[in-house]
Amino acid sequence: MITADKMSNAQYHATEDISSSDVKAVHSKSLAHWKHRAAFKPTTAMAIGTAVHDMCLENGESTVRGGADRRGKQWSEAFAEAEAHGHLLLTAGDYDLARDVADSVMFHPVGRKMAGPDTINEASFFAECPMTGMGIKCRPDSYDMETGVIYDIKTCQDSSIRAVSADIWKYNYALQSAFYLHTLQSAGYKAERFIFAFVEKSAPYAVNVTELTKEYIEWAEAQMRNALHDIKTANDTQIWDTGYSMGVNVVDTPRWVQTDDFNN
Repeated sequence: MITADKMSNAQYHATEDISSSDVKAVHSKSLAHWKHRAAFKPTTAMAIGTAVHDMCLENGESTVRGGADRRGKQWSEAFAEAEAHGHLLLTAGDYDLARDVADSVMFHPVGRKMAGPDTINEASFFAECPMTGMGIKCRPDSYDMETGVIYDIKTCQDSSIRAVSADIWKYNYALQSAFYLHTLQSAGYKAERFIFAFVEKSAPYAVNVTELTKEYIEWAEAQMRNALHDIKTANDTQIWDTGYSMGVNVVDTPRWVQTDDFNN
């Protein structure tokens, strides 16, 4: 089901269906950590990333340029007004930065593709997971229904291929790819590729468009399936554990100190 024009980002996150963030939390930490996760609190960096997405994919309609800083009554009133309309208020400096980043993305052929007439942007998709029967959801940045290509914008400090590879592993982006493909396919849509557009948050705002290998996606699919089954089992049994040993763990001397120091 597509609800691009009827469901806001806030409404999407308020639904209880399993998302890629849930899967990544269980994979990287544990069921207990996922169950007791803290309420989401967006940071300034996240707000700038949100603004970049809005400027690239929604013509910046939901982002407002505010004053020079966040101090005083003027900012508080402007923030309240923006929030009442579902808009994001940024300081003038943060807004201009987001604009520069977004312009760099839009200069790239893939950026123009994402903003073109052939894609649907910020749409919410819901499905029943065929493996677990749980409700699952995803909200692709940009999706070409005809070709089955999903696009995702990631702001970063360094978009070199080495740094991007590290970020993909560190932030479990591979699991996000696998989960989005799984959700769209489960909903009956064509989904065959997942393409990242990494863009730096400082000049020259370099863009690196990246896709994972088939082997990487297959590995991520296996991890995703494990996490989904773990969530299903935990929901059924009402047991959310850490997976840690109940016994006494033994920690050895780190390899980097296992040198001739022992002989000195």
